[in-house]
Amino acid sequence: AIRVTHAALRASVDLAHARGATPLIVVPQFGPEDTASRVLRRRVLGDDIPTVFVALDPGWRLPWDRHPNARAAHAIAAAIAARLRER
Repeated sequence: AIRVTHAALRASVDLAHARGATPLIVVPQFGPEDTASRVLRRRVLGDDIPTVFVALDPGWRLPWDRHPNARAAHAIAAAIAARLRER
C-alpha cells in the first residue's frame, strides 16, 4: 500500500510538472503527530514528493464534522503560499 500510494503521488507530481504546474502535497496535522504516523508519512511521501506539513490546533475543525474550519484553512493557505514563495 505504501509503494502504491507513493507511486500515485509521484505520478501526480510528474503530471503537474509536465503541464507546467507547481505540485505540492499538503499534509494537515491536527494535534501532535505520533511516532508511528510520522514514520508512515515519511515512508509514503519519501524525499521526492514536494510537501508542506501544516501543524494545526485540534480545535480548528468544523463543529459538525472533522474538516478544517476557517482558521485552519487560513493556516493551510498561508503555509502553501510560504512554501511556493520559497521556490
